[in-house]
Amino acid sequence: MKTRRRALQTAAAAAAVFPILSAQPHKHAAQTATRAAKPYRAKWLTAAEMKLLAEACDLILPETDTPGAAAARVHEHIDFLLQTDRARQKQVRDCLQWLAKAKPADRVALLTAASENLDSAESRHFTLLKDLTIDTYYQSREGLAQELGWNGNTYLPEFKGCTHPEHQG
Repeated sequence: MKTRRRALQTAAAAAAVFPILSAQPHKHAAQTATRAAKPYRAKWLTAAEMKLLAEACDLILPETDTPGAAAARVHEHIDFLLQTDRARQKQVRDCLQWLAKAKPADRVALLTAASENLDSAESRHFTLLKDLTIDTYYQSREGLAQELGWNGNTYLPEFKGCTHPEHQG
């Protein structure tokens, strides 16, 4: 009985939705394609800072078997957020100035050293850059849906929580 009732409800919902959808102009796909074709214009950072931020984000979160920071356009999202985040603007600009002092070939070593020396200004720069990159990436479609496989419409009959042995107890 529940199966038949559910099938009838689904059929009735589909019958109600399809006429509405067919009456709507199909602009969404065209609008999305147009938006994707337009190059991003920086809101707060300079062009040189945008390029450096893009490189740094991609060093922190490179492409592997899943998209990296560049594919998710993390640097553009960070710039967009910074335009209204006055508290972080100076921090990010200082961080980028610190990173710009190193030659491009030396930046991985610079970031690695900064990640290991926890009580330094360099470490604070690295931590800020890493936090912004990771937070922004996992709010993107590439990070949330593609990498983590999140689907907000999925019903979980049970949530077991963390299964790592070190987190049990």
